[in-house]
Amino acid sequence: MTGLVVYSLKAAVLTAVLYLLWRALLRKETLHRLNRVILVLTPVMSMILPLCVITVHKTVESPAPDAGATAGALEEISMSGINTWTILGAIYLAGVVIVLLRMAWSAIRLYSLIKEGEKHILEDGITLITTENDLPPFSWMGYIILSRKDYETGHPEIIHHEQAHIRLRHSVDILLTDFLTAFQWYNPAIWALGTDLRGVHEYEADESVIKEGTNPTEYQLFLIKRAALTNGLSLVSGLQSGTIKERIKMMLKGHASWKSGLKALYVIPIIVLTLIACSKTVTDYEVPFRLVDDEELVSFQVVEMKPTFNNGDADEFSKWVNANLIYPKAAKDRSIQGRVTLQFTVTKTGKVKDVIVLRSAHQLLDDEAVRVVSASPDWTPGKQRGRDVDVTYMFPVIFQLR
Repeated sequence: MTGLVVYSLKAAVLTAVLYLLWRALLRKETLHRLNRVILVLTPVMSMILPLCVITVHKTVESPAPDAGATAGALEEISMSGINTWTILGAIYLAGVVIVLLRMAWSAIRLYSLIKEGEKHILEDGITLITTENDLPPFSWMGYIILSRKDYETGHPEIIHHEQAHIRLRHSVDILLTDFLTAFQWYNPAIWALGTDLRGVHEYEADESVIKEGTNPTEYQLFLIKRAALTNGLSLVSGLQSGTIKERIKMMLKGHASWKSGLKALYVIPIIVLTLIACSKTVTDYEVPFRLVDDEELVSFQVVEMKPTFNNGDADEFSKWVNANLIYPKAAKDRSIQGRVTLQFTVTKTGKVKDVIVLRSAHQLLDDEAVRVVSASPDWTPGKQRGRDVDVTYMFPVIFQLR
């Protein structure tokens, strides 16, 4: 839950930075297509870039931790943080669900209007839906919805405007940004971005209507007269979307120079800085667990000939333990590490017996260390004055995670 909340916060900060820079540099430019692309890509990049973690690996061999202190500290941190992060995660997920349900409700209402309305197929294949409800014209995917009153009055600029929305696939932009907004519902920047994106859609549609030969002055007066109506559907593109004042200003402006588009290069340093900020150095250990500094077994007795293992010295037994030791899964999941110091006896018959724990790390680690040493193959026993004798050893094992 902690990782989800932190990831969402990173995405929200990045969205806010990119959006505020767009407002400062490009919002007033008549580069409608460029502005549309940037606004659509801003939440997409914000969700993707925090996942692009550049990892630098560094291999070192660290000193052994103190088992009791390490395990206790880890458990203490876990217990102190679990309640706060769990509550934050629950609140975050509840907000996501609420926004998605709001989208679903809007889609259900839209589907109901389309299903109940009277259908007319236009020359370009777009379906025109007329409804008895008194609502302003709007479009969604391949549908134009308008009231019967507007249909019978016959304003060609209405149809042209909504056809432009459909032709330019503005509904896809809205659907994508509204969906991503659900995952940053607490971020005011992404809500403002959605509003501005709808405004850019209107600039594009207005430009298309005027290019088709509609008188700009008459069209602007027409927009002012209809500005008071609203449809209440969040997913759609409509004639009344956006601020009429801003739309008229954009219609009166000339086309911006291509040099103004160079301002969009601000995204490059933001991407680079984000990748640097999200990079991390990972310390890898050569082995997941090891014996203490290749230290030999410590014998409690002085004998003329020490026991041998696989015809070798103590290093051979260390290698065998390393090959057969299994880090307990439950200990891994809880990040438990530490040193277990054992005592055992190699009998005069070469058997390993009386394996006990002298210094405990954790019950899980203790049990595994005892298990693997108890499973040792037979040794060649030690000798004293030519006779086989029992020899007792102290044997330390460190469990160390990568």
